[in-house]
Amino acid sequence: MAPLLRFERFEFHVASGELRRDGERIRLEPQPAKVLALLAERSGQVVSRDELRQAVWPSDTFVDFERGLNYCVAKIRAALGDAAATPRFIETLPKRGYRFLPPVEPAESVESPRSIPALDPVSLPHGPEGSPPRGAFSRRGAWVAGAGAVLLLGILGALWSSSAARRKAPELTIAVALFDNETGRPELDRLAQDLTDAVVERLAAQGAPWSVIGNAALLRAPRPMRNLGAIRSALGADLIVIGQLKKEEGGRAPVLAHLIRGRDQKHLWVGRFERGSAGNIRLGDEVAARVFAACAEKIASLAPSGG
Repeated sequence: MAPLLRFERFEFHVASGELRRDGERIRLEPQPAKVLALLAERSGQVVSRDELRQAVWPSDTFVDFERGLNYCVAKIRAALGDAAATPRFIETLPKRGYRFLPPVEPAESVESPRSIPALDPVSLPHGPEGSPPRGAFSRRGAWVAGAGAVLLLGILGALWSSSAARRKAPELTIAVALFDNETGRPELDRLAQDLTDAVVERLAAQGAPWSVIGNAALLRAPRPMRNLGAIRSALGADLIVIGQLKKEEGGRAPVLAHLIRGRDQKHLWVGRFERGSAGNIRLGDEVAARVFAACAEKIASLAPSGG
């Protein structure tokens, strides 16, 4: 297996289990990292659940394998911003296993530095007793020193510019409002809270170039009393996430998540999910992963807000 695997905007270091997106490290636990390594190394192929069990969990390890594998795949999907219902990275094949979808490019983990050719000794005319003529070293030395100074100034200038750009880059703020329980069933208030917490945790845990606010009083107000303009003004929110647990209709129990731009309250994205047999933990992981992916996709084109 290659020490480094590249796919889409991700790099995965197999030995260390380190996953990066556009150079930013994404936290991934050791067991999910092992599963990702096997799936990515066999991109496009079906990897059976039994193969994953043998590769990741030794025969003398006693674990609830089914639950453990489901947990690992859910964590990988969350890290990649993937969703089981609309997979871009990991496809589930019921009763068979999983397939990694994007093409994977093996690469060396660290690029070998280009060797610097040794400088040939300068052939200089020699004066008496083999000494160079007066001024030979001074003229050549001055030229080399001048060229070196120019190169050094160029490097320092580039580093300063890069550092200045990073210092000036505004940090975006995402506010996550409490998901609204519109079902009329008080027992689902806990699910609404759990979904909200899952989104906040997912957005805050990735070291992404934004800050997250999820516990402000403004964000806990019921929807009829919620003022997105006030959230924008009071919290400086560039993006606002809201969600709804809708009433069951036709045997379906949908959950909606919305991504709204703060400055003009324009909808940027809406995701629809189904409550059902998947369980609240997996539903929370799926909602959080897709909200994170939507933020990552839309935030690049978000113009800096003024005032």
